[in-house]
Amino acid sequence: MTEPNHWLARAARSLRPDVAIPVGIEISANTPEAWRQVALIFQMSPMELAASVAAAFGLKAGRLDAFQPSQPSLLPERLCRELGMVQLWANERTACVAISDPRMSEEQRSRLRFTLGRPCEWVVLPPDDIDTCLARSAAASGVHRSPRGHLIDLLSTESPGDDAPIVKLACALLRKAIDSRASDVHIHPFVGGGAVRFRIDGRLKRITTLPIETLSGLSRYFKAQAGLEPNPLKPQDGRLRLAYGRREIDVRLSVLPAYDGDRIVCRLLDQSRNFSLQQSRFSIADQQTLRRLTDHSAGIVLLTGPTGSGKTSTLYALLAELNSVDVNIMTIEDPVEYVLPGVSQVQVNEKQGLSFADTLRSILRQDPDIVLVGEIRDGETAHIAMQAALTGHLVLSTLHTNDALGALPRLLDLGLDASILGDALLGVISQRLVRQLCESCRQPTQAPHLASETEFHRLTGEYPAYRPGSCQACSYTGFRGRLPIIESLEVSPPLRQAIISGERRLHELGVIAGGSRRSMAASAKDWIVSGHTTAAEIQQVIGMGFWRELAAEHGVAPESLSANLVQESAVGTRLKVLVLSQDTVLCDELADGLSYAVQRVDGAEAADAHLRTHNDAVAMVIDSRCKDAAPEPWLIGLRTQLAWAGLPALFVTRPDESALKELLTQFSASHVDWEAGQPLDLNAALTQLMQGRY
Repeated sequence: MTEPNHWLARAARSLRPDVAIPVGIEISANTPEAWRQVALIFQMSPMELAASVAAAFGLKAGRLDAFQPSQPSLLPERLCRELGMVQLWANERTACVAISDPRMSEEQRSRLRFTLGRPCEWVVLPPDDIDTCLARSAAASGVHRSPRGHLIDLLSTESPGDDAPIVKLACALLRKAIDSRASDVHIHPFVGGGAVRFRIDGRLKRITTLPIETLSGLSRYFKAQAGLEPNPLKPQDGRLRLAYGRREIDVRLSVLPAYDGDRIVCRLLDQSRNFSLQQSRFSIADQQTLRRLTDHSAGIVLLTGPTGSGKTSTLYALLAELNSVDVNIMTIEDPVEYVLPGVSQVQVNEKQGLSFADTLRSILRQDPDIVLVGEIRDGETAHIAMQAALTGHLVLSTLHTNDALGALPRLLDLGLDASILGDALLGVISQRLVRQLCESCRQPTQAPHLASETEFHRLTGEYPAYRPGSCQACSYTGFRGRLPIIESLEVSPPLRQAIISGERRLHELGVIAGGSRRSMAASAKDWIVSGHTTAAEIQQVIGMGFWRELAAEHGVAPESLSANLVQESAVGTRLKVLVLSQDTVLCDELADGLSYAVQRVDGAEAADAHLRTHNDAVAMVIDSRCKDAAPEPWLIGLRTQLAWAGLPALFVTRPDESALKELLTQFSASHVDWEAGQPLDLNAALTQLMQGRY
């Protein structure tokens, strides 16, 4: 019998010319089945086969992470399934379409040209990846219904009713947060009014301050949109859905009644986000470690770290890589944050008796291949998860411990049998997120070196490649985006034997782990040397333990670490009152009794520059002797230049400035008379102003 002359086999043979198709094997006429057969016969991954097919037809191989499910498809779903293709992305000028069988007839090409209405870039993807994209596209096109709240269109110009200004303000704040890449919006009482802060790259940044009446209006608006009670004396949680152009954002809302008003936190979850290890910015070495740990049919892999360290995103990225049409994946989450097409996600509800343990028991009766347990919180959940890992399931979960080694005694403390833990555990990953240097303004390190740069060189023999700069692209912080750093612990045979024997001492476990453990300091060092972050940033995230671990990695005694490292990390952390004055006596008068630090600047331009590059000012004191024009133009210029900061301001006038004081009264601006040597208490006046009583 002659060897089948199939077009896929011909393409694969260009990469594997020495492979022969076994006698009697007939390649299927069904394209998805043919791809699976040829990949198996030629011992190729689907993407390797896609690259071979692309080369044979003069095309490029596509990438699954290039798919943009939030964009409406130019191609009808029925046509995509008929021809085995999917739109990866499109813009006004062109579109990119992935196809698994490039052999198209002229009639098919004509239909596609007519349907697209623009030039098209063709790429090759395996059929399973195309099916995944189509499923995700279908999930994105249907609205993800949250149990409470309706869809808020942030670009809508309609805002009828008496609350129109509040509605416009709420939508403007949410648009600003999304444009700023914020993960959370904090709206809360602050020095006599309200403050709005965004968490960007893990750090809170003050955006503006609000009158107390506006804060109350925002609280009423968010509660109404989320279907919450208007005036309860208890914390409430809710959900909102935002439409922002073609993007849909889920909002997890938390409202907490405080002494002087409601604290509101909005967690923003972009449902069009794609998850992959590469897009999560893991280093190549860390990607290989994560894939190696999940390349098993059974066992449990744990992720540890504090809240906000990216554990859930990493688990989703792993599921995205493991997801395929022949794998049954189920998750248990509290709550479900992102919808993963092709994955069955269950949200626990403790109030209705649906706990992690009860849900996990039910899921195991659904014959899953891979199970994600959002968090191991108690001994019962831990025991069931371990039993699932021992009975042929790959289990992924999280655990709250400070490091990877600490997960072992923690699980034993939950009542697990040491032999079960040793048999089931594949590995533990401890993760943190650190800010990435802004590539637009980062600067090469040079003398004089900072304390952290000098210490890093003393320990490793290398200087960090770059230090932070300052530009508009990164909002003058020097950082833009975040990177994951991990500690990885793979359970080797000696470590497994130590666990089974009941060893709990962390030092002994670390020694036994040996080369199967890679420290977080080693992961961080790679990013520092390559110029993606700084040693000071690593220290801020994981503390002085970074330096002790780095010293141990390079055989240096931890006792020799520089004391200047602690001093450097504490710089600029105290809140300040910004004083616009050239009078040092006035600043000294303020500094003597004020609980805040005092920062003096010469005038409005210097104040504007400080406010844009720092986030530490809580109020302003403006010396009337700074005026460089007639009173009215000077006041208008000040307001024009500094009103964006929204800070409470106290003007310090002199007894002979009656015209200026009349204008300040007319503008409802707080002011106080002062003359050097007089007993007037500026600190009391400023404190009352900040508390909204002056």
